[in-house]
Amino acid sequence: MRLVVTAALLVLAINPALVTSVDVQSIVGTYGLTTATFNFSMPEEALNSDNANKWIESKWSLANSKVDWGSSNIVFSADPSTTSATLVRKNQEPRTKMKPTTEGNQAAATPTSVSSPAIIDLNGQAPALRVGYPSGSYSKKTGGTQFYAQPIHASGSGNTSSMGNASSNGHLERMLLTYDIWFPSGFAFNKGGKLPGLRGGPDSHGCSGGNETDGTSCFSTRLMWRNGASGEIYAYIPTSQKGFCNQNQVTCNSDFGTSLARNSFAFATGQWQSIYLLVILNEKDTANGVVELWYNGIQALSFKNLVIRKSDSIESIGGLSFSTFFGGDGSDWATPTDQYVYFRNIALYGGLGASNLTGAAVKSAASRPATGPWSLSMGIILGLVSVFVGMWL
Repeated sequence: MRLVVTAALLVLAINPALVTSVDVQSIVGTYGLTTATFNFSMPEEALNSDNANKWIESKWSLANSKVDWGSSNIVFSADPSTTSATLVRKNQEPRTKMKPTTEGNQAAATPTSVSSPAIIDLNGQAPALRVGYPSGSYSKKTGGTQFYAQPIHASGSGNTSSMGNASSNGHLERMLLTYDIWFPSGFAFNKGGKLPGLRGGPDSHGCSGGNETDGTSCFSTRLMWRNGASGEIYAYIPTSQKGFCNQNQVTCNSDFGTSLARNSFAFATGQWQSIYLLVILNEKDTANGVVELWYNGIQALSFKNLVIRKSDSIESIGGLSFSTFFGGDGSDWATPTDQYVYFRNIALYGGLGASNLTGAAVKSAASRPATGPWSLSMGIILGLVSVFVGMWL
């Protein structure tokens, strides 16, 4: 696995022309991602944070119909490639918002603010989503933003995979997330931070912030930048399978997520760059899950022996986990100044069928204990037998 990553990087360093670049449609065709598609629409004008939230909540099919946190840190701003003022500052417009109280119809006034884009002239271009990270912010909902978008689904029945012998439960067990990202020139990466990825499972809030997963409730595969702009996949997936944490390009952390292929690529500043993230769920009893990433069309990492789930309770990949902030869980991860990152061309492509690759056998999650009259009767019988045998020992 490590050889795949490092060999590609070595060839790229020697002669970039020797490395094959792929486009989105070739990935979609290769992996059968034709069941459902969603392009996250952008407005036709710059929007302050208040209106940006309204746009996102009405157009992007968010879980719980709202941004989880960081609503004041998101605006739609001019494409940074069309203006020299890419490292814009947060412009706050104080306002008063009436917040209902628990007593009658009275309301309490609570001061809040609206962030506005510093540049609203779009120069004929579509705006980009700008996320702000206030100086000193890190994790703990102090900067950046987070929301979960689930705009594409399959019917759940009567569907077959287009990938030959891949088994299908009728849900989207394979998904591609694509987006463009821009770090302004001079961006201070510090120790690291999180970037959008994919997630799934019935628990829409777990698999982040140190909440380890057992493969039955959720998984997440976000991107992460590290010191010096190096990139990786930061995954919350089961790690208990034998030898997993000893593999090359796998860095396990018992308290937090698992780093996949750390330093396998590096982000640039002052330019748009493309991200293609593919996840294919494993068969629940087989370590054949897939996570692959292409940076600017060049494959940066490929894992094809992962355990992403251990139970049918994770029946599909849910969608976009738009989660970005500095951190890390300590103040040494904080951004040293007000900073911004831009996003555009966000899209999802979903397909049917779990991975059909060969892989090691995996012990699935424990079955639920049997209940009901039959199990109660058997329990009584076995109890009497044990007592009878005990009398003769």
